[in-house]
Amino acid sequence: MMSTMAIAPPGRRIRAALLGALTLAGCDVFDPAAYQQNGAAVTLADRCESIASLPVVQPALQRLVQLDTRNLADQYREFSSCTGNELPGNDGFFAVSMRAGETWHFHVDLDPSNPDADPAIYVLPDCNTQSCSPVAASDLCGAGRSEHFSFRPTADGVQLIGIDSKVRGGALYNVTVVHPLCGNGQLEHGEPCDDARAQAGVTCERCHKVLTRAQDTEVGVANDDYVNAMVVRPADGAPLQGFPVQGTVGGCDVDMFSFDAAEGVAITATLAPRNGATCPPGLALALLRSDTVTPPALTAAPVAFTEATVTTAAGCPTVTLPRAARASTWFLQVAVRPAPATEFPYTLTVDAR
Repeated sequence: MMSTMAIAPPGRRIRAALLGALTLAGCDVFDPAAYQQNGAAVTLADRCESIASLPVVQPALQRLVQLDTRNLADQYREFSSCTGNELPGNDGFFAVSMRAGETWHFHVDLDPSNPDADPAIYVLPDCNTQSCSPVAASDLCGAGRSEHFSFRPTADGVQLIGIDSKVRGGALYNVTVVHPLCGNGQLEHGEPCDDARAQAGVTCERCHKVLTRAQDTEVGVANDDYVNAMVVRPADGAPLQGFPVQGTVGGCDVDMFSFDAAEGVAITATLAPRNGATCPPGLALALLRSDTVTPPALTAAPVAFTEATVTTAAGCPTVTLPRAARASTWFLQVAVRPAPATEFPYTLTVDAR
């Protein structure tokens, strides 16, 4: 798994983060108080011999760090199993100590000196690239775009954080490491809602927004990975039958929704355009299942579920599962690849009966 590449040119002093209007590309706006100071430079480890040898970044809530991979080498590149791509750029590593079930959010922002960089980020429990998981990595957005994702460890321990690239050589990055605390009354970066923070018209459960009314919307709230998936659950215990929710998808983000279904139910979900739009090329709808046997499983990572059937009509997908083998929490993922020039407005209709 290790490869040898030429070392990038000598580094220059890392620039201070440009925080601007506090709208990090690809992420939703959050409490600006979290970004009132510039980050300090952290020297990444070039190689991972052991996690104990890595520099530690350990925020109580959030920390912005400035990272430089230009003096490093390409030690790890075989990540197609989790990121979908090989990563031939320079890579560097730091460590974060985590507890099982905690939420962690990572945002890789490009330094203005390298606007065409193409970053990737991944989390590993050890220095073995085969430990990589698709739910613990982000490499979706392409050159010139930031990357971000949330992660929940399944066990206590120190996790390796790798900063990598699809572009050869190194670059400067401003990386935000956030540890959102559900129930503290603050709406932190990567947190759709907080149980202790009242929001008009929002039902919040373990810091997941719950869509309880027909035509509720996901727009304007983070829900682009399983950690922040919006829960689809009709109010007053009504059955989940032909239940519509609204959304828009575009850029490099995806939309994630979750719902609970009992053993034996049939599941059908359909995407349809709104506002006179048409379904764009590359529109996809995927059904995933939590490995946790007993729902609700809002903290469990979903896995791909190949037994479902996907059909399309006029480019609009429908996913169907005739019978759920067991009670589970299910996830629906909406994505468009390649990303359209404008966001696609859709209605997602979910039926589980």
